[in-house]
Amino acid sequence: MRVDQLAAMRLFVRIVETGSFGKAARSMDMSSSNATERMARLEEILGLRLLARTTRAVAPTEAGTRYYEVCRRVLGELDEVEASLTCSQDALAGRVRVSANISIARSILIPRLPQWFEQHPQIHIELVMNDRRSDFVRDGIDFAVRIGGLEDQDLVLRPLGRPRRVTVASPEYLRKMGRPKCPEDLAEHHLIDFLLPQPGARLEWEFDRKGKREELFPRSIASIGDSDARLQLAIAGMGIVQSLSFIAAPALREGKLERLLTSWETPAPEVSILYPRDRHLPTRTQVTMDAFTTWIKEVIRDAG
Repeated sequence: MRVDQLAAMRLFVRIVETGSFGKAARSMDMSSSNATERMARLEEILGLRLLARTTRAVAPTEAGTRYYEVCRRVLGELDEVEASLTCSQDALAGRVRVSANISIARSILIPRLPQWFEQHPQIHIELVMNDRRSDFVRDGIDFAVRIGGLEDQDLVLRPLGRPRRVTVASPEYLRKMGRPKCPEDLAEHHLIDFLLPQPGARLEWEFDRKGKREELFPRSIASIGDSDARLQLAIAGMGIVQSLSFIAAPALREGKLERLLTSWETPAPEVSILYPRDRHLPTRTQVTMDAFTTWIKEVIRDAG
């Protein structure tokens, strides 16, 4: 494999991950025309059309998607070998792009990143915060942290633990409105729903009734599509919310919220790390993944 082909492979990976010839070219300190010429030469060498161009973006073809995975693996292994020949610490340098649920990123990952950076200043973390399924190729994701099941059968799943659904309210609210003793009592209270992205959709309130999972949709006074915002409204005394244990844990420890209906609590979907089955994971990615695994397991366990 020639050196110029390796350079073209690196350029191709950057184009796929940024969705743009211009952005990829700038990141590699070259002109857009030079990038276009190199990609045309690579496609000619391979005899394959790797990229589909539209007026808005660039995306890999089916063959391009397969070639992207090969390039990621080959270039990752090459970087690992080069790092091992120079200095082992160099293997802990470079970009790691992670997709995570917003609630996990805010509650668990972001508070720990400053200390992580002190230990690994050469690892550049790119944290993509969203609650959507990950397109690992299109978004250039190394691994994802998700609440819920396996998104795709071609992904490896590393389970980290199951938080609990907790029902909480502030002491001020409970003094004013009283404490519900069973789920049916919620009909007499001010409830704040979680608003799903689909218009009019609401997340159910889930309880365990004699070992059976029960979903309720009680009347609410507000619906908010952000877990942290709902907790802040609960802390302010506006009403009762149902949340995940690790999100509510800090406010519960500080006495800003109280846990209600504990004997009716249910486990939430499992939190997992996901990554493509056939992808080579550089040392920096493995080290980052191991750290995130430790943090998340500890927080879920301690939240109860």
